Amino acid sequence: MTSRLRADLHVTPMIPIATQNPLPFGIPQTWSHMATTLIHGDKEAVLVDPPLTKAQADDLALWIKSIIPNKTLTTIFITHGHGDHYFALGPLLQHFPHARAVATSATIAHMAQQEEPEFYAGWWVASFPNDQLSKPTEGLVKPLSSDLTIDLEGHTLRVVEAGQSDTHDSSFLHIPSLDMIVAGDICYNELHQWLVEATTADKRAAWVAALHKIAALKPATVIASHKRPGAVDGINNVYSTIEYIETFGKFKGESKSAEEQYKKMIGRYPARINPIILWLGCQANFADGKPLGD
Repeated sequence: MTSRLRADLHVTPMIPIATQNPLPFGIPQTWSHMATTLIHGDKEAVLVDPPLTKAQADDLALWIKSIIPNKTLTTIFITHGHGDHYFALGPLLQHFPHARAVATSATIAHMAQQEEPEFYAGWWVASFPNDQLSKPTEGLVKPLSSDLTIDLEGHTLRVVEAGQSDTHDSSFLHIPSLDMIVAGDICYNELHQWLVEATTADKRAAWVAALHKIAALKPATVIASHKRPGAVDGINNVYSTIEYIETFGKFKGESKSAEEQYKKMIGRYPARINPIILWLGCQANFADGKPLGD
């Protein structure tokens, strides 16, 4: 007989990010909240998307031990290759050495790109300096089984490859027995969305299609990896994420510069958290005063 599953959510505080150039409009230099999901039965647990820094890994480990003091963390699943969803993995595994880390083969290939020396130093270390990060060792994350499932005490957790989201080759985790989806960066919850890697209408449409894949499963709970602490994790966030993407594309077409697009988006979404993410997206979508990509 299978056990009953539970799920708990850990959300990091925002942390400082170093930038090469001063930010306009008084934008704070902060990195977004990051949510990690813990799914557990009577004896075992699965974790989804550990965060970014060594300090965050230690904080998360203490939290896990407080939530499941007498259970075993068996599996850590990573939804996509962005470093803020797995760079804390090495320090975390020092606390839980018997856990295995898994991802899709496409995500593992994306991780290799994130870890290339020039990109790792030029973006991640430059953004989070002073020995905050621990670069994962080669082979630390293993490919999922060919059926893209994780077993948790008789419950089948299904990994769905969704393609483009705020980056390429994203996936999400469907937990049917909890009527829940852990969406990674496919879905956002009241934070500005990363559109740095969605500079074309086709990429934005592909991201919307990934969100419709989630909506088609009619989950009661949808966990966004970047969320406001305390915000409700409902399917409403799928539709608000779609609206944000489509509004971004509309305002891009109506704007002559990144600054103009940014002001329009802030006017439409004044309550969303962490505008540096929006600004970086607007910058990436414009070059020399002209829309880039579309």
